[in-house]
Amino acid sequence: MRVVHITEAFGGGVLSMLTELCNRTAATGAKVTVLFSIRPETPKNFRELFHPDIDLVHVSMCREVHPKNDWLSMWEMAAHIRRCDPTVIHLHSSKAGVLGRAAARIASQHARIFYSPHGLAFLRSDVSRGRRLAFLMFERIAALMGGTVVACSPGELNEIKGGMHVKDAALIENGVNIESIPVRRVREDTDIVIGMNGRPSFQKHHEMFIALANTLHDSSTRFLWIGGNRDDLKEERDSSALTCSGWLTRSRALELVSGLDIYVQTSRWEGMPVALIEAQVAGIPAVVTDVVGNRDVVVHGVTGFVASTQEQMARYLADLRDDRELREKMGNAARKLAIAKFSMDTIFCTWLNLYETARENLGKGTRERLAASPREVQPNPDQTV
Repeated sequence: MRVVHITEAFGGGVLSMLTELCNRTAATGAKVTVLFSIRPETPKNFRELFHPDIDLVHVSMCREVHPKNDWLSMWEMAAHIRRCDPTVIHLHSSKAGVLGRAAARIASQHARIFYSPHGLAFLRSDVSRGRRLAFLMFERIAALMGGTVVACSPGELNEIKGGMHVKDAALIENGVNIESIPVRRVREDTDIVIGMNGRPSFQKHHEMFIALANTLHDSSTRFLWIGGNRDDLKEERDSSALTCSGWLTRSRALELVSGLDIYVQTSRWEGMPVALIEAQVAGIPAVVTDVVGNRDVVVHGVTGFVASTQEQMARYLADLRDDRELREKMGNAARKLAIAKFSMDTIFCTWLNLYETARENLGKGTRERLAASPREVQPNPDQTV
């Protein structure tokens, strides 16, 4: 089996999911190639995250729409796809989802295509309504080129079915390697640490996190942004309400997450945030914004709270801060439910079954084409003309 993954969004949760899928697939003996581009959030040691047998190939892609660059990127992808002759082409995030399907139509008519949006571009709130409509139209046009669109959360699947008009859509939720996530550490003192893990960005709405910190911090309540830098917070660089860890390795970030008492996710939009899943697996109750992905992870009133406004966020955080028994109860429920639902062992088996089915169908299709092709008829010496 030969699998080609293509992504422009080479960082964050997409990279986390990609490494798990690629490494586990390579371990089965399959040939795995990753076509990628670099983003500011791409870790410098990214090659160390992948199985040594995986072929990592850089392809020039830009995040935003750029007709000339996108045209060149598509043909570059097509050349690599033709070279790899894949059984499966797995596309990650919107840019690769559009360009990758066009490249696949050019270079490989037989490969099975899967597209994982990891957060739909037409749900972005950092662009105008016109651009969101344009992103939606790109998705609809790309859907006409075929392939299976695989949502990473029930909320994302509903948006795909309702907006993109796809014929073939499926749900495989994001997962994490349970064994790699340290369990929440029991605090001996009475301090409360509230935190979030991620790179400050418009999507993550770090301004709300800062506002919550300014409202709720006191002598015993501390706020920690894991992965954030002071320079990214602009006017809040001198604020004493929160601490920023700066860029960290994944293992160090998970270690800091395990020291949190409450996890916060202030995102404006999501697909299904891996960092939030990791916090729930660690046994940390969460307070999150009511957007696709967040509300698919957190069970309101059971493993945390889903808030519609900043005021609700503050109120739920205060409730958890002031009630240790509630934190313990929700944290234990979060770990139990997250382990049952988001284990990468189970989720990878679902992906591998899809890949294997594609390989079997490809082999069957090849045999059928050979059987149907014209064959030379040998003369029968006993036949009378």
